[in-house]
Amino acid sequence: MAILKHVSERNSDYGAAQRYLLFEHDEKTGKPQHDDHGNIIPREGIIQSGINCDPFTFNTECIELNRVLSKNMGKKDVKAHHYIISFDPRDTIENGLTTQKAHGIATAFAEKFFAGHQALIVMHPDGHNRSGNIHVHIVINSLRKENVPWQDFMERPIDALAGYKHHQTRQLLSRMQDYLNEVCVREHLHTVDFSTPADKKVTDREYKARQRGQAKLDAHNAKILRDGLYPRTVDFATIKDQIREAIDNAIKKAQTEEEFRRFLQDKWNIAVKESRGIWSYIHQNRERPIRGRSLGRAYEKEAVLNRIAGIEDVDHSRPEYAALPKIFLIHSDLKLVVDIQNCVKAQQSRAYARKVEISNIQQIARSVAYIQEHGIETLDELKNRLAHAEEQYKDALEKQQKWRQQLNCVNEVIHYLGQYLSTKKIYTSFIQSTDRGAFRIAHRKPIEKHDEALTFLKNKYANSPLPQLADLRTEKNILKSLILNHEKLKKPQEIKTLHVVYDNIIALFRQERFITQDLDFCIPNKT
Repeated sequence: MAILKHVSERNSDYGAAQRYLLFEHDEKTGKPQHDDHGNIIPREGIIQSGINCDPFTFNTECIELNRVLSKNMGKKDVKAHHYIISFDPRDTIENGLTTQKAHGIATAFAEKFFAGHQALIVMHPDGHNRSGNIHVHIVINSLRKENVPWQDFMERPIDALAGYKHHQTRQLLSRMQDYLNEVCVREHLHTVDFSTPADKKVTDREYKARQRGQAKLDAHNAKILRDGLYPRTVDFATIKDQIREAIDNAIKKAQTEEEFRRFLQDKWNIAVKESRGIWSYIHQNRERPIRGRSLGRAYEKEAVLNRIAGIEDVDHSRPEYAALPKIFLIHSDLKLVVDIQNCVKAQQSRAYARKVEISNIQQIARSVAYIQEHGIETLDELKNRLAHAEEQYKDALEKQQKWRQQLNCVNEVIHYLGQYLSTKKIYTSFIQSTDRGAFRIAHRKPIEKHDEALTFLKNKYANSPLPQLADLRTEKNILKSLILNHEKLKKPQEIKTLHVVYDNIIALFRQERFITQDLDFCIPNKT
């Protein structure tokens, strides 16, 4: 999963980005770190290279080109573009992604989309907060140095000419991300579908605000703990986090839109504002409203109303749902009729009872329409359809569970096989060493990892040769595809609908003398 991020730089000091990429910086303050002698500490494990420039003189070469062409002289001019390609941390262990391979992918990417520009490419082996993901920084001078052949992703003829600036657009950024996804598929790396918005949308700005707030909260809690007390809150939540949590809790309790709005307002003091069919939420500690789409797809109006009604929002045009049984893809707004005789609230309020009666008539009508639409003629046929749907769902869940177990086994083998291959060279040197004791002390962790992987592989493949990583990855992709295609089976809406229809029909003829096995009354023009 290679994720692309873009930042425009207006700082005329190209050396600032260069120093950040090549030397250690404090993650909180952003200032460079120094050793005991006052020297800046270089980053470890990085790989650097340059296109149309030397990586060590990138700063001066960019400034010289700007001076010669008299460009990028204004304060508001975009001097450079900073691109970051981040890979999934799982790719390192499961798919054999190395720092050299990641740097090579980024270099090919830069040569394709930034041809003619001065570019500094630096690979970092670790991510923010030591997350373990390999990522590559690409910093380019916005001014193009050389003429290049025109390519199909370019939008203007001047995009291939020297002396003109890099033209960043949403369309170009989308083409870049598509290219990276194609590379990930080709290299058997994790990929991600960007066509569907995230259910929870966390921007970089919110992520950093959450980090700063957590740091302040930790410092405050440390003082409380030193006093022998226990802090109330240990996890910091932004205003957006608070709104998301309030919405999720309100959806669990509400049955209608009105109840949802009332729960939000009364318990969490969050107001819902609607404008042109778009919902926004106003927090008590914030004057300006926050749109639902900025919180994520699951918090927009349509998605919230569907969640309240028990309907899961799904785009059926997506290919992973094409192979699913039709019975699991039908949505309905059918609800059970209310037993007025045993409803305390209906007995207390005639107005509420009248409202329930109207609702019951509507639900009965919908149930009858469902029977007509599906050609169901008897109660036995309705029961059989319900039993068949439940059996089909049960079989699908068993298959899904079996595929998940197989995928876990394959992932485990990939993990230990990768661990075995990555430490094999050091272990061979250990076997050939004349002083194995000293060598083991110097390389204790790799040797222990090799022994651990070798023990696992021997136990699993005692009477057969070791599998190939390529075969394991192919099997893994097949299993992931099967699981993805059946992911929707978690909530079979049609089974619920059949239950509701059956119960509503029984409620319609609750008295024994009216119950009949034939549903002729539902089938028009039946002879």
